[in-house]
Amino acid sequence: MKGADQCPKCASRRHADAEQTVTNFYATTIRVCGNCGTAWEPFDPAELLDPKQEPLGAFRHPCNNCAFRKGSPEQADKEGWESKMIELSFGAAFYCHKGVPVEPNSDHGFAYPDGGKNPQKLRLCRGYLNSIVGPNLRLHAPDAEVREAIRPWIDPIDQAEAAWED
Repeated sequence: MKGADQCPKCASRRHADAEQTVTNFYATTIRVCGNCGTAWEPFDPAELLDPKQEPLGAFRHPCNNCAFRKGSPEQADKEGWESKMIELSFGAAFYCHKGVPVEPNSDHGFAYPDGGKNPQKLRLCRGYLNSIVGPNLRLHAPDAEVREAIRPWIDPIDQAEAAWED
């Protein structure tokens, strides 16, 4: 996967941002390569935990259109989402879509490098890490001190919605 400001397909830095007004899956801003025409969802490198040491490390927070956010289109498909959760509970991984070429005709909407079969070229999804991996770590942590250190992530959108309901 190339850098945040490079085309994920040809590595060109010539691009333009296109704003979408109606979207229920992809981000509102899509970046399009001026060289090869590839489209992708851009991201801010400052959101990466350690961009210099781990350019494919997870983001600090889930994306604004993460599949693990409450009300996501992926979760609207109850049967499909349940199947995905079962798959993840058996050790499958879930990868982030930011910076990956958009491919509307694929099974999952993105053209992951090597069809997603090469994890070294992918970034783990922060929503997946917070929703699946973190709770499992807490559950199996050896002692209370370690369990306390692995705090569950709380989505700020959920916090804002809860504040409005009060």
